[in-house]
This record gives sequence, C-alpha cells and structure tokens, in this order.
Amino acid sequence: MPLVSVLLAVRNDERFVAEAVQSVVRQTLRDFELIVVDDASTDGTPAILAGIDDDRLSIVRNEERLGLAASLNRGLEHAKGRYVARLDSDDVALPNRLERQVAGIGSRLAVGTAVRDLDEQGVVGKLHRNPLGPRGVRWLALFSSPFFHPTVLVDREQLNRHGLRYDEAFEESEDYDLWARLLEHGDGANLPDALVLKRVHAAQASQRRGHVQESFQRKVALRQIARTTADVDAERAWRVGARKRGGSRREFLRLLRAFERQHGRDRAVRSAAARALLSPRRRA
Repeated sequence: MPLVSVLLAVRNDERFVAEAVQSVVRQTLRDFELIVVDDASTDGTPAILAGIDDDRLSIVRNEERLGLAASLNRGLEHAKGRYVARLDSDDVALPNRLERQVAGIGSRLAVGTAVRDLDEQGVVGKLHRNPLGPRGVRWLALFSSPFFHPTVLVDREQLNRHGLRYDEAFEESEDYDLWARLLEHGDGANLPDALVLKRVHAAQASQRRGHVQESFQRKVALRQIARTTADVDAERAWRVGARKRGGSRREFLRLLRAFERQHGRDRAVRSAAARALLSPRRRA
C-alpha cells in the first residue's frame, strides 16, 4: 500500500499533461502511486500518457465525458494510499511537495500549500497564500475555498470514514464544497511555501466560467454561514467577506462575533476580517 495516492484528472490537455505527470514522478518522496483519470480525451492526451514508463502510474479512462467531480471520484475509488494528494493536469508540483506535506499534516485532516502562478511559456509569477492555521482556514471557508485545490493533501481514511466524496452536481467549486464538509470533522492548515506552480492560461475553466464558479461558491458559503449562526443576513455578510458589492459591515461583524464564540479569537482571523472591511473592491 503506497503512502500517498496522487490524483490527477485530465481532459484534452496534451500541451501540459506530460509536465504535470513528470513533476510527480520526480518527487523526493518515492512511496506513492499516481492515478490519472482521462475524462474521454479526444486529443493526443491518451498517447502521451501511454508513453510514460513508470510502474507507479495507473491510467483510468472514462469512455464518455463525466466531468471533473465524477472523474475525481473514480480516482478516489482506485486510491490505496494513506493520503490522497491532488494535482491538476496543467500544474507542476515542486520536487519536495509530497515530502513536505506528509511531514506537515500531523493530526489534521488536510493540508494545502501556497502557489505561484505559471504562465503558458513557463514563467513563474505571483505568490498566492491562504491562511496557515486552523482558525484562519475555518474563517476563510465561510466565504471561499480555504485551500488551492491542486495543492491539497488529505487523509483518505477520514474521507472514507465520513463517506465524503466530490458532489457531482457541482459544475465548479466542487473542491470548496468537499473541504467545507470535511472541516466539520476536524482541522485543516496550509504550509506557507509555494510547493505547486499553478498554470494561468485562457483555456482553463476559472478563466472561462467565472460566473458559474461564483454561483457555486456562493451556494457553499451561504450554507456554511448558516451553520455557524442563524442570526445574521448570510448573503450580506458573505458579500463583505468575499469582497463583493452590496454587503453589510454590521452583518459581517455579527458573523465574526459568532465565529469567535465557537472557535475563539485569532489574530489571523481578525486581520483577514479587517482586510475584507477595507477592501477597495468592496467599497466600490
């Protein structure tokens, strides 16, 4: 049984998938399996995958297109590792990514990392970080995903114990929905270093379907705020935290107080709340 199952889903990504796979093959932690779910690709992706010679690689092919959430669920059913790590087919994992995350997960259910942008020509760009500590992760999960999806290492036994899988009804933000449900059972955290290079290009879904992504993100966020407290206007509080127009400072601060009653006061959470209140985008 491998220590880590790396799960990668791909659909017509002949341009970048080989680099993504090779970034896993070259990990300093050697005790892993790599499960690639090919979502009925019609370009050169299947031939590229077939040409990679590594006995830790297994390929699962969908005969018809199922979408990302269903493809990842197929991969989870094949996974045997103590942990499951995600990577997207156009991203690059730095060589010590798995080693660092396995060492850093401890008793937590999931651990992510920071990311750096990677453009189509391979130029590394801006650093992006999410909150590091468990309270900061929980606070961010009231507004958006607390992890960058391709960076997550998750405890597979806990996923199975609680019957957690990606919701296949989600066209976008399927990861946010899963992490929000996972955090009901334990803590998560993020490492401060960028251990994944996240590709930014015009063909990716986040660039093409931003309005769909926001719709599903809002759905999860309002559910999570309602579970925290029923005494706030969830929509108006979320708009402040998500830095959207039309929010209410009063409702946002009421949500913060309810959160602190449950989880205690945290400097990182207070700082994040202050940044949301002062956001120029929100004030606009």
